[in-house]
Amino acid sequence: MIGALWTGISGLSAQQKALDNESNNIANVNTIGYKASRISFADQMYQDRIGKGSLVLDSEKLYTQGGTKLTGVNYDMALDGDGFFTVINKNTIGTAETFYTRAGNFRMGDNGTLQNAGGNEVQGWMMSPIDSQNDVTSTNPNTSVFTSDYTKLLSSKIIRHGTYVETITAKSTDYSLTAKSDSTSVFSGDGGKTKSAKVSDIEEAIKDYTGWLQKIKDEPDALSATSISQISQINFKSGADSIIGSDGHQIYVYIDGNKYSQNFLVTSSSQSFRDDLYASLTPAEQAVYGDPSGVLTDAQMAMYDKDAGKIATYKALADQISQIPGLVATMAIDSGGADVFNTTETYTSSTNNIDMLKGIIQIKSLIPGKEFKISEVGEVASGVTVQGNYQTTTTAEKGSGIAALETSRDALSKLITGKQQDVYTPTQILDGTQRDFTYAISIFDKELGQNIPVPNNGANPPQVVDMVIDNADSIDDFVAQINANPDLSKYVEARNVNGNLVIQTLDSNYDVEFTGSLKVSDDNTGTAAGIVGNLTPIDVNANYSGRKGAGAEFIEIVNKVDQTSSKGSLQLRLDTLGISDSAFGEFSVDSTGLITMKQDGADFAIGQIAIAVFNNNRGLNPVGNNLLAKTNESGDPVYNLNNNKTAQVMGKTLELSTADLSESLVNLMVFQRAFEANAKSITTSDDLLNTLINLKR
Repeated sequence: MIGALWTGISGLSAQQKALDNESNNIANVNTIGYKASRISFADQMYQDRIGKGSLVLDSEKLYTQGGTKLTGVNYDMALDGDGFFTVINKNTIGTAETFYTRAGNFRMGDNGTLQNAGGNEVQGWMMSPIDSQNDVTSTNPNTSVFTSDYTKLLSSKIIRHGTYVETITAKSTDYSLTAKSDSTSVFSGDGGKTKSAKVSDIEEAIKDYTGWLQKIKDEPDALSATSISQISQINFKSGADSIIGSDGHQIYVYIDGNKYSQNFLVTSSSQSFRDDLYASLTPAEQAVYGDPSGVLTDAQMAMYDKDAGKIATYKALADQISQIPGLVATMAIDSGGADVFNTTETYTSSTNNIDMLKGIIQIKSLIPGKEFKISEVGEVASGVTVQGNYQTTTTAEKGSGIAALETSRDALSKLITGKQQDVYTPTQILDGTQRDFTYAISIFDKELGQNIPVPNNGANPPQVVDMVIDNADSIDDFVAQINANPDLSKYVEARNVNGNLVIQTLDSNYDVEFTGSLKVSDDNTGTAAGIVGNLTPIDVNANYSGRKGAGAEFIEIVNKVDQTSSKGSLQLRLDTLGISDSAFGEFSVDSTGLITMKQDGADFAIGQIAIAVFNNNRGLNPVGNNLLAKTNESGDPVYNLNNNKTAQVMGKTLELSTADLSESLVNLMVFQRAFEANAKSITTSDDLLNTLINLKR
C-alpha cells in the first residue's frame, strides 16, 4: 500500500510539471520568437516488474519554424530556417555575456547600435573604419564625408566580393550652378567650352562611371586594366596649298558620321599679327608678303588678312568640336613645328599664330576608353573640295576591373572640378617697356596636408620668397620665367593662350586651388636677384579666370564590410561611421542579413548580422527575456561566411510564437484528468491502508 502512495505522488509531481510547462506555453502565446516546449515523461524503476511511478526527464523546446507577421517596421526581422541572432549584454563593469535569440524586434539604441528590446546589442560583421587617405577621393581637402553641400548623387553600387561587401558612392556639389562658359576671347582654339557643353561632358562621364560600377558589381573580381583616352589630329592644307580664303569657303570634318563645318571667317589682321607672321617667313616669302612696318599694297594686306581669317576659321571649328559631349579640341603643333603628320609624334596645344596657321586641330576624348571615328576632313572653295588628313596617335582602349573604374572616376572628377586658371590680359601687365615683377602663390600641398607659400625659404613654418620676373616685356617672358622656377613648376604652369598669360594647376593637382600674387615694380633697375622700388599688386582678370571644368566639388567614398573580420556590435549612425555628417537614413536588411542605410538616394552597406547555428539546438539553455545561452550540450556557435546555409533574414517581419493555444488547452484538460486520476490512486491507497489498520485493531 505504501508503494502505491509513493507511485501516485510521483504521478502528481510529473503532471504538475506538465501543467506548469503548458501554462508557460499559454503565457507566451504572443511572445515574439518563442519556441513552445513539451514535457518528456519517463517511467521510474521497477520492483518485481511493477513500476514505481513516473518522472519528468526534460522540458525540451521544439525548434520548429514559427509563423511570420509582416509588420512594416524597418528594424523588425525574422529568421526563416535554422539559426539564431547573437546579442551581447554589456554590463557596467565592462564585461559582456553572449546570448542567442529568435526574437527580432530590434531598434536603434541611444548609442546608434542595433539592439533588441532588452537593450542587448546585436552582433555581426561590422563596417571597417574608413581610411580618409585610401577610401576617400575628394577634391576638397577639408571634406572627407558626404555633407549637405553634395546634392548630386552621381552613382552608388553595393558590390559583393568573395569575402567582403563594399559600397562605392560618388556625389558632387551642384555643377549646373557653378559651371560657366569659358571666355571665347581667351580660350578660343584652346578647348574653350560653353556652360551647357561642360554639363553635357559631365553627364557623359557619369554614364561611363555608372557603367563601370555596374560591371564591377557583375564581375567584382575581374582583371584590372586602365582605360586609355583616344587622341587624334586633323590637318587642313596650309600655306599655298590651302584653297580657302574668302567668304563662302568652308572647312569640315566628319566625326562619328556627323558633319561639323565652319564657313571662312573674313578677318582683318592686326599689326602684331602681321609682324609675327612676317618674322616667321623665309626671305622669299617676305618679299611676297611685304614688310608690315612699311606701306603694304592692297594685295599684300589681303594676304595677311587671308591668313588671319584661316586661323579664325580653324579656331572656330575647334571650338565647335569642343561642344560635342565628351570631346575637346585645341589648335596644336608637333614638337618639330611641322605640319606633316607622324603618328609617333607628340602634339601639344598652341595658340601661337604661326603654329595655328598650319591648320592642325587635336581632338581628345574626355571619356577614357570611348572611341570616336573621323572619316573625312576637307576644305571647300568655289565648288572645289580638297581632302585634308587625319590620324590617331593614341588609340582608345577600354580597361577592365577596378583600374578602369578609377580611370573613369578621375575623368569625371576632372570634368566636375577642373584646373584653376588665373588669367592676366596683356593690357594688365604690359605697357611696351621692360618691367620687373614678382610672383608667388599660396597653395595646398597634398603630401604635407597644408597650405604653403611657393616659393618659400624652407623654414617651419615656411615663409614666402617672391620669385622675380626680370625685364619682362612680353607674355612669353612671363611664361618662360615662371615655368623655369623649380618650386613653382611643381604646382602650376604658365601658358601663352591667345596672347594672355594663363597660370593653371597641373594635371597631377588639377583639383587644388591656389592664390597667386603678381606684383609690378615702379623701378625697372632691379635684377633677377632682387627688386628695386615699390611693388604694386596686379589682380587676376575676374571675367576670364576660373575653372577649366565646372568648378564644383567631387567626392567618392568606399566603405567595406569584411566577413572575415571579428564580429561586434553593429553601428547604424552614418556620422559615427564616417560616411555622412547626417546621422540617419532608411534602414533595410536583405535575406543574407546585410544591413543597408539609404540616405539621399544612396544605399550604404554598413554591416551584416551574424546568424549562429548549433549542432544541438535543444541543448541551449533558456535564461528568460527571449534569450538562450550555449551549453556543453549545445556546443559552440558556428558562423558561415555571408550566412551561407543558415536561416534567411526577413525584413520588416517578426516570427510569431510556436505555442498553439488550442493544443495547449487540450493538453491542460489531459494533464488535469491525469492529475486527478493520480490523486484518486493516492486516496484509494489511503483508504485501503486505513482498512488494514482498522482490521489489526
